[in-house]
Amino acid sequence: MKVYLIRHSEPTYDQVTAANLHGYGRELGALTTRGIQIARKRAHDPLFKNVQLILASPYTRALQTALEFVRYNDLPLKVELDLREWQPDNTGKRADNDQQAAAAYQAYLEHPHVRPADCPFHYDTAEEMRTRFTNVLKRYAANYNCIACISHGEIIHQLGDWNALDYCDVREMDVN
Repeated sequence: MKVYLIRHSEPTYDQVTAANLHGYGRELGALTTRGIQIARKRAHDPLFKNVQLILASPYTRALQTALEFVRYNDLPLKVELDLREWQPDNTGKRADNDQQAAAAYQAYLEHPHVRPADCPFHYDTAEEMRTRFTNVLKRYAANYNCIACISHGEIIHQLGDWNALDYCDVREMDVN
């Protein structure tokens, strides 16, 4: 199955900051006006002629990006929890602020494959992200020839040796 991995478009966190949201509340940031324009431009990409299904992360920025793709291409959309971005705390108790999330990310960058036993952050490792993402894709491989996944830069980066992804950038992979 061919998979188009597409990073979400440009988000803004102004509303979530104004609402003083932390932890998972930070994931509710919508797209900027420019982000909507970027997504609409990508929506006209000929790659969507082959796509049979769009899968999206549940985070607002990914869903709003997927909305633009669905709108212009009349494709079915499914939300998949495990397409979510890297998490600074994968215990389900995430209540971090921006500084704590940044510290967890720094710890992840220093130790991406194995969390040190004395690390105060229970962040996603690279392998955990890759496993949960590929497990989602494998469930669709028997029934689809081509899908698009709208997700996030860090987790997409775990699936290939790719440089940084800009908003709505596309990478391709095959899943059996």
